[in-house]
Amino acid sequence: MASNTNTTSDNKLKTAAEDGDINLLYSVIEEDPQVLDHIDSISFVETPLHVAASFGNIGFAVEIMRLKPSFAWKLNPQGYTPMHLAMQHGHKRMVVRFVDVNKELVRVKGREGVTPLHFASQIGEVELLGNFLLACPDSIEDVSIRSETALHIAVRYQQYEALQLLVGWLKRTCQTNAIQIEKTILNWKDDAGNTILHVSALLNDSKALELLLKTKIDLKAKNLEKLTALDIATSAEIKKILVKAGAKRGSSVTDAPTLVDILKWNITLMEKIVIFILRIRRDITEDQRNALLGVAALIATATYQSVLSPPGGVFQASADNNNINTTSSNSTATEGNAGTSVLNEGDFLTLSIINSLCILVSTVTIHILTPSGIVGSILITPMFWFAYCYLYSMKVISPTNATQIVNLIMMCLFVTLHSGIQWTFSIVYKRLKHHYKKRKVETRNIDIGRNLW
Repeated sequence: MASNTNTTSDNKLKTAAEDGDINLLYSVIEEDPQVLDHIDSISFVETPLHVAASFGNIGFAVEIMRLKPSFAWKLNPQGYTPMHLAMQHGHKRMVVRFVDVNKELVRVKGREGVTPLHFASQIGEVELLGNFLLACPDSIEDVSIRSETALHIAVRYQQYEALQLLVGWLKRTCQTNAIQIEKTILNWKDDAGNTILHVSALLNDSKALELLLKTKIDLKAKNLEKLTALDIATSAEIKKILVKAGAKRGSSVTDAPTLVDILKWNITLMEKIVIFILRIRRDITEDQRNALLGVAALIATATYQSVLSPPGGVFQASADNNNINTTSSNSTATEGNAGTSVLNEGDFLTLSIINSLCILVSTVTIHILTPSGIVGSILITPMFWFAYCYLYSMKVISPTNATQIVNLIMMCLFVTLHSGIQWTFSIVYKRLKHHYKKRKVETRNIDIGRNLW
């Protein structure tokens, strides 16, 4: 009897969804308050939301989503969600309304891991594609079970306008780690190891190829068969375009060292230092990092102040008749030493050594604690000139030539440490990024290198 009741309720719900009859929906709920829960308990089922999405009944669909949000994520026996069905039947307004209710539905995976973004790319529905990216920028990172991005799908189905939109989005997006995401997605490889450049060359799609060559695409990328895009190109026109852009055959491209090769290499002194620094950085909390940055900045500022106002002051020349006055009443000024410190050579040499070490340690500490990346690299230049200005000012007020030697040594140390750390960070980052990609079969979420530092 209960089975018959459930069947009757299911039939009524299906009728209500087909007709968009919300009153009938609530009549069924009055008769059986658990009817929606019963449907939700089934793993693969055609829910009333699937039916409403297929028929384009927006009001009914929104009401059902409000009552049972989980229905929007349900797969029917064919492997499709309500969002996929709405797109298949061309109900654009329904699709947009789905996204308005829940932006994350852009990333819902249906049959073969295809998301609504992938499907929009496949059929060239650029308006929906743009709406999806605006609503959920992270959806650009999703891949299918074949490890294909939306760009792979656009190239494979020769949807040039969709590819144009996707590439334009990657160039303009300002989301977190946008530069890294752009480069990673453009050079992402599917299960055969083919990038979108390989696919466009294989399909002889010159328009897509020329568009991709204007991006950060890797011309030397090899697939699993160790072939580059130039190797698999069959058209003379495509080969000409690739050669003109600087592409090379796989046989002339040196393979990147494998993880086994890297682990066998002897660790250099600079790499040991960087690894030690990275371990420290991972162990400190954000509050500790901020506190240490504050202390280092305070030390650097206070040290620089000693050049602007050295102990005892500096000799000064009067404005008239080149007479020499001094900032210290017990100091004797001679012509030619205006602007130099009144300290004796021994005291000033000691002061310059200690202060220069303070500047060196504090600026290196700031560099170490500053998060790596584009901004961190940009900050190296002003930090370098800050230290250079300090050392140059110390040379100007120095009463002895011995200070110049100290300044030269400190400058060499500063340049060596900062450049060495930055270079090694860059090398280690590239190696780790290349060999520690985690390509999850289900989600394939490309967050490579985001939290490396």
